[in-house]
Amino acid sequence: MSSDPVGQPSLVRTGAKAGLSFAGSVIKGGLLGVILGGGVFFFYLSQLQGPGNTAARAGGAGAIVALITSPPLLVAVLLLLFVVVYVMLGVQQGRARAMQHLVAARGEAVSQRLGGAIAGRIEAMPRAHGTLQRAADWLSVDALSKQLAPVLGEGKAVRSVVGFVLNRLPLSEMLAEWQQSRAEHGEPVAGEGAVQDPALRALLTRRIHEALQDMATPSRKPLYVALGVHAALLGVGLWLVN
Repeated sequence: MSSDPVGQPSLVRTGAKAGLSFAGSVIKGGLLGVILGGGVFFFYLSQLQGPGNTAARAGGAGAIVALITSPPLLVAVLLLLFVVVYVMLGVQQGRARAMQHLVAARGEAVSQRLGGAIAGRIEAMPRAHGTLQRAADWLSVDALSKQLAPVLGEGKAVRSVVGFVLNRLPLSEMLAEWQQSRAEHGEPVAGEGAVQDPALRALLTRRIHEALQDMATPSRKPLYVALGVHAALLGVGLWLVN
Protein backbone atom coordinates (compact mmCIF):
# COMPACT_ATOMS: atom_id res chain seq x y z
CA MET A 1 0.00 0.00 0.00
CA SER A 2 1.22 3.44 -0.78
CA SER A 3 0.46 4.95 2.60
CA ASP A 4 -0.07 3.75 6.12
CA PRO A 5 -3.36 4.65 7.80
CA VAL A 6 -3.14 6.47 11.08
CA GLY A 7 -2.79 4.09 13.99
CA GLN A 8 -1.46 1.22 11.90
CA PRO A 9 2.17 0.09 12.08
CA SER A 10 4.27 0.62 8.98
CA LEU A 11 4.75 -2.15 6.46
CA VAL A 12 8.45 -2.26 7.28
CA ARG A 13 7.80 -2.79 10.99
CA THR A 14 5.06 -5.32 10.31
CA GLY A 15 7.29 -7.20 7.87
CA ALA A 16 10.16 -7.20 10.34
CA LYS A 17 7.97 -8.63 13.11
CA ALA A 18 6.56 -11.24 10.75
CA GLY A 19 10.05 -12.20 9.60
CA LEU A 20 11.33 -12.54 13.16
CA SER A 21 8.35 -14.69 14.14
CA PHE A 22 8.90 -16.92 11.12
CA ALA A 23 12.62 -17.26 11.81
CA GLY A 24 12.00 -17.99 15.50
CA SER A 25 9.52 -20.76 14.75
CA VAL A 26 11.83 -22.31 12.15
CA ILE A 27 14.72 -22.27 14.63
CA LYS A 28 12.52 -23.90 17.28
CA GLY A 29 11.48 -26.56 14.77
CA GLY A 30 15.11 -27.19 13.86
CA LEU A 31 16.14 -27.50 17.49
CA LEU A 32 13.24 -29.82 18.16
CA GLY A 33 14.23 -31.94 15.20
CA VAL A 34 17.88 -32.14 16.22
CA ILE A 35 17.34 -32.61 19.96
CA LEU A 36 14.18 -34.69 20.05
CA GLY A 37 14.24 -36.35 16.62
CA GLY A 38 17.97 -36.95 16.59
CA GLY A 39 18.10 -37.84 20.29
CA VAL A 40 15.40 -40.48 19.96
CA PHE A 41 17.07 -41.88 16.85
CA PHE A 42 20.46 -42.33 18.52
CA PHE A 43 18.84 -43.67 21.68
CA TYR A 44 17.06 -46.29 19.61
CA LEU A 45 20.28 -47.20 17.81
CA SER A 46 21.90 -47.79 21.19
CA GLN A 47 19.14 -50.28 22.00
CA LEU A 48 19.72 -52.40 18.91
CA GLN A 49 21.29 -55.65 20.06
CA GLY A 50 23.53 -58.06 18.19
CA PRO A 51 25.53 -57.61 15.03
CA GLY A 52 22.39 -57.36 12.94
CA ASN A 53 22.05 -58.22 9.28
CA THR A 54 25.47 -57.87 7.68
CA ALA A 55 23.85 -57.04 4.34
CA ALA A 56 22.66 -53.75 5.82
CA ARG A 57 26.25 -52.56 5.94
CA ALA A 58 27.07 -53.80 2.46
CA GLY A 59 25.24 -51.00 0.68
CA GLY A 60 23.29 -51.16 -2.57
CA ALA A 61 20.62 -53.79 -3.04
CA GLY A 62 21.80 -55.70 0.04
CA ALA A 63 20.96 -52.76 2.31
CA ILE A 64 17.50 -52.46 0.77
CA VAL A 65 16.85 -56.17 1.29
CA ALA A 66 18.07 -55.87 4.87
CA LEU A 67 15.70 -53.01 5.57
CA ILE A 68 12.76 -54.90 4.10
CA THR A 69 13.54 -58.03 6.09
CA SER A 70 14.45 -56.25 9.33
CA PRO A 71 11.57 -54.34 11.01
CA PRO A 72 13.88 -52.83 13.67
CA LEU A 73 15.97 -51.18 10.97
CA LEU A 74 12.85 -49.89 9.26
CA VAL A 75 11.81 -48.32 12.55
CA ALA A 76 15.24 -46.66 12.79
CA VAL A 77 14.82 -45.11 9.34
CA LEU A 78 11.33 -43.85 10.22
CA LEU A 79 12.60 -42.36 13.47
CA LEU A 80 15.31 -40.51 11.55
CA LEU A 81 12.67 -39.01 9.25
CA PHE A 82 11.11 -37.27 12.24
CA VAL A 83 14.03 -34.84 12.21
CA VAL A 84 12.64 -33.50 8.92
CA VAL A 85 9.05 -33.68 10.23
CA TYR A 86 9.80 -31.38 13.16
CA VAL A 87 11.60 -28.90 10.90
CA MET A 88 8.60 -28.83 8.53
CA LEU A 89 6.26 -28.27 11.47
CA GLY A 90 8.45 -25.35 12.52
CA VAL A 91 8.16 -23.84 9.04
CA GLN A 92 4.38 -24.30 9.09
CA GLN A 93 4.12 -22.70 12.52
CA GLY A 94 6.37 -19.85 11.37
CA ARG A 95 4.15 -19.09 8.39
CA ALA A 96 1.08 -18.98 10.61
CA ARG A 97 2.77 -16.65 13.12
CA ALA A 98 4.05 -14.38 10.36
CA MET A 99 0.56 -14.23 8.87
CA GLN A 100 -0.79 -13.46 12.34
CA HIS A 101 1.24 -10.24 12.43
CA LEU A 102 0.16 -9.30 8.92
CA VAL A 103 -3.52 -9.92 9.61
CA ALA A 104 -3.38 -7.99 12.88
CA ALA A 105 -1.82 -5.00 11.12
CA ARG A 106 -3.49 -5.09 7.70
CA GLY A 107 -6.29 -7.64 7.93
CA GLU A 108 -9.16 -5.17 7.74
CA ALA A 109 -7.65 -3.25 4.82
CA VAL A 110 -6.92 -6.45 2.90
CA SER A 111 -10.44 -7.75 3.61
CA GLN A 112 -12.02 -4.56 2.31
CA ARG A 113 -9.86 -4.44 -0.81
CA LEU A 114 -10.30 -8.12 -1.63
CA GLY A 115 -14.01 -8.03 -0.77
CA GLY A 116 -14.51 -5.04 -3.05
CA ALA A 117 -12.60 -6.73 -5.87
CA ILE A 118 -14.64 -9.94 -5.59
CA ALA A 119 -17.92 -8.01 -5.26
CA GLY A 120 -17.10 -5.94 -8.33
CA ARG A 121 -16.48 -9.05 -10.41
CA ILE A 122 -19.66 -10.70 -9.13
CA GLU A 123 -21.73 -7.61 -9.96
CA ALA A 124 -20.21 -7.50 -13.46
CA MET A 125 -21.09 -11.10 -14.27
CA PRO A 126 -23.61 -11.42 -17.10
CA ARG A 127 -26.84 -13.09 -16.16
CA ALA A 128 -26.84 -16.11 -18.43
CA HIS A 129 -27.13 -19.84 -18.25
CA GLY A 130 -24.12 -21.35 -16.59
CA THR A 131 -23.03 -18.19 -14.76
CA LEU A 132 -22.44 -20.10 -11.55
CA GLN A 133 -20.34 -22.66 -13.37
CA ARG A 134 -18.17 -19.87 -14.84
CA ALA A 135 -17.72 -18.13 -11.48
CA ALA A 136 -14.35 -19.83 -10.99
CA ASP A 137 -13.07 -18.21 -14.21
CA TRP A 138 -14.24 -14.76 -13.17
CA LEU A 139 -12.92 -15.16 -9.64
CA SER A 140 -9.57 -16.76 -10.38
CA VAL A 141 -6.46 -16.22 -8.27
CA ASP A 142 -4.61 -14.73 -11.24
CA ALA A 143 -7.32 -12.20 -12.06
CA LEU A 144 -7.81 -11.03 -8.48
CA SER A 145 -4.06 -10.89 -7.78
CA LYS A 146 -3.52 -8.67 -10.82
CA GLN A 147 -6.41 -6.44 -9.78
CA LEU A 148 -5.00 -6.06 -6.26
CA ALA A 149 -1.37 -5.69 -7.36
CA PRO A 150 -1.41 -1.85 -7.35
CA VAL A 151 -2.54 -1.92 -3.72
CA LEU A 152 -1.07 -5.09 -2.18
CA GLY A 153 1.83 -5.65 -4.53
CA GLU A 154 2.78 -8.86 -6.32
CA GLY A 155 4.34 -12.06 -5.07
CA LYS A 156 3.66 -15.52 -3.76
CA ALA A 157 2.38 -14.19 -0.43
CA VAL A 158 -0.43 -12.21 -2.09
CA ARG A 159 -1.35 -15.15 -4.33
CA SER A 160 -1.38 -17.53 -1.37
CA VAL A 161 -3.69 -15.24 0.61
CA VAL A 162 -6.06 -14.80 -2.34
CA GLY A 163 -6.05 -18.53 -3.06
CA PHE A 164 -6.70 -19.40 0.58
CA VAL A 165 -9.65 -16.99 0.75
CA LEU A 166 -11.18 -18.27 -2.49
CA ASN A 167 -10.91 -21.86 -1.28
CA ARG A 168 -12.54 -21.03 2.05
CA LEU A 169 -15.42 -18.90 0.77
CA PRO A 170 -18.57 -20.72 -0.45
CA LEU A 171 -18.67 -18.44 -3.49
CA SER A 172 -21.20 -20.43 -5.50
CA GLU A 173 -23.69 -20.46 -2.63
CA MET A 174 -23.11 -16.77 -1.88
CA LEU A 175 -23.49 -15.85 -5.56
CA ALA A 176 -26.71 -17.84 -5.93
CA GLU A 177 -28.15 -16.31 -2.76
CA TRP A 178 -27.19 -12.80 -3.86
CA GLN A 179 -28.75 -13.18 -7.32
CA GLN A 180 -31.93 -14.66 -5.87
CA SER A 181 -32.21 -11.87 -3.31
CA ARG A 182 -31.84 -9.14 -5.92
CA ALA A 183 -34.31 -10.85 -8.25
CA GLU A 184 -36.90 -11.11 -5.46
CA HIS A 185 -36.58 -7.39 -4.74
CA GLY A 186 -36.77 -6.48 -8.42
CA GLU A 187 -33.29 -5.00 -8.43
CA PRO A 188 -31.05 -5.20 -11.52
CA VAL A 189 -28.72 -8.17 -11.36
CA ALA A 190 -25.24 -8.54 -12.68
CA GLY A 191 -24.64 -7.30 -16.18
CA GLU A 192 -27.89 -5.26 -16.30
CA GLY A 193 -26.77 -1.96 -14.86
CA ALA A 194 -26.51 -3.24 -11.33
CA VAL A 195 -25.01 -0.74 -8.93
CA GLN A 196 -22.65 -1.50 -6.12
CA ASP A 197 -24.30 -3.55 -3.41
CA PRO A 198 -23.13 -2.47 0.09
CA ALA A 199 -24.65 -5.58 1.65
CA LEU A 200 -22.66 -7.86 -0.65
CA ARG A 201 -19.46 -5.98 0.10
CA ALA A 202 -20.07 -6.09 3.84
CA LEU A 203 -20.79 -9.82 3.71
CA LEU A 204 -17.67 -10.58 1.67
CA THR A 205 -15.47 -8.36 3.84
CA ARG A 206 -16.65 -10.07 7.01
CA ARG A 207 -16.23 -13.58 5.63
CA ILE A 208 -12.78 -12.78 4.18
CA HIS A 209 -11.61 -11.32 7.49
CA GLU A 210 -12.79 -14.46 9.29
CA ALA A 211 -10.92 -16.63 6.76
CA LEU A 212 -7.75 -14.58 7.24
CA GLN A 213 -8.01 -14.94 11.00
CA ASP A 214 -8.34 -18.72 10.63
CA MET A 215 -5.32 -18.71 8.34
CA ALA A 216 -3.33 -16.73 10.90
CA THR A 217 -4.25 -18.88 13.92
CA PRO A 218 -1.34 -21.20 14.77
CA SER A 219 -2.44 -24.72 15.63
CA ARG A 220 -0.46 -27.04 17.86
CA LYS A 221 -2.49 -30.09 16.84
CA PRO A 222 -0.02 -31.24 14.12
CA LEU A 223 2.81 -31.07 16.68
CA TYR A 224 0.85 -33.10 19.21
CA VAL A 225 0.01 -35.67 16.52
CA ALA A 226 3.68 -35.89 15.50
CA LEU A 227 4.75 -36.32 19.12
CA GLY A 228 2.18 -39.08 19.62
CA VAL A 229 3.19 -40.94 16.46
CA HIS A 230 6.86 -40.49 17.33
CA ALA A 231 6.38 -41.93 20.80
CA ALA A 232 4.30 -44.82 19.47
CA LEU A 233 6.91 -45.63 16.83
CA LEU A 234 9.66 -45.61 19.46
CA GLY A 235 7.58 -47.96 21.60
CA VAL A 236 7.12 -50.35 18.69
CA GLY A 237 10.83 -50.26 17.97
CA LEU A 238 11.79 -50.97 21.58
CA TRP A 239 9.31 -53.85 21.63
CA LEU A 240 10.90 -55.29 18.49
CA VAL A 241 14.47 -55.16 19.79
CA ASN A 242 13.68 -56.51 23.26
